[in-house]
Amino acid sequence: MSDWNKQCASDNAQHVRVDTRIKVNAWLRVLPRRDGQALHELESLFLSVATGDRLHFDAFPSSSAEFHLTSNRPDLVPHNSVQQAWAAFNSAIQLLHGRRTLQISAYLEKRIPEKTGLGAGSGDAGAALLALNQLYGFPLGHDQLVALASSLGSDVPFFVQSGACIVHGTGEIVDPISPLPPLWCCIALPTFRIDTRRAYAALDDAITREGASEVEPTVDLNSVIKILRTRISLGGSDGMRLNSFETTLGENTASFLSIRSMLLASGAILAGLSGSGSAVFGIYAERAAAEAAALDVQQRVSAARTFVAEIL
Repeated sequence: MSDWNKQCASDNAQHVRVDTRIKVNAWLRVLPRRDGQALHELESLFLSVATGDRLHFDAFPSSSAEFHLTSNRPDLVPHNSVQQAWAAFNSAIQLLHGRRTLQISAYLEKRIPEKTGLGAGSGDAGAALLALNQLYGFPLGHDQLVALASSLGSDVPFFVQSGACIVHGTGEIVDPISPLPPLWCCIALPTFRIDTRRAYAALDDAITREGASEVEPTVDLNSVIKILRTRISLGGSDGMRLNSFETTLGENTASFLSIRSMLLASGAILAGLSGSGSAVFGIYAERAAAEAAALDVQQRVSAARTFVAEIL
């Protein structure tokens, strides 16, 4: 979480603004489901990107715990991950003695579109857990927050950590790696969007038809980490694959490959699909190169949206 601004006003009110984070999957391997297994296990390198949505919290002492969420995207408020984070957090602190009771009004300024593989909703949930824990005076420790995050979604535990992490299992095992050198990310959002459930169904079909080896990344995880540490370009070809979901894009494959080629040609040391898509990322050693790439993609790809942010 970045850019915390907390200010205590009169009447013991608390006002918190949180700029949330997104992630890109610099490498992602999805394992075939075993018999009786409900969810796929995965192994992935998550990079934290310093941009996302924005949350505003106004908290006041109250005789009963209340939470009210509004947003610039009212359609997303029902069952929103921020609302779910509060419900889980409130349940977790019910049995704590001497806890304060707050009435909280929250506003979600949604800036990152859904179905892009950037984990914005999970980032909102993780940021909300950390903010709520601060508003309540830090009643929960790190391990308790991770457990709560795991109950909210497979990507959420990453967002109560900091820095790059290797993620295992269904997302509940999060292992930080040592800090990377300064890196910048250009993210391109094509016009198409990807439904995650459909992407997993397409992946299952591909594994059944062609075998698990046909959806494996063609570059190993250690090589990707070395590339990021040395900041030496991977290069690439249409056959290179960093992400199992790159095999599930169907009619959108050509669009993905075209954008990835532009990012690599502009000096990206690494480029690929984030999550199940549709976002395409390029990672750069210098901010200027990332910004030039963003402008190039916008000029050459009709209706594509791009933005640049630092890797944390």
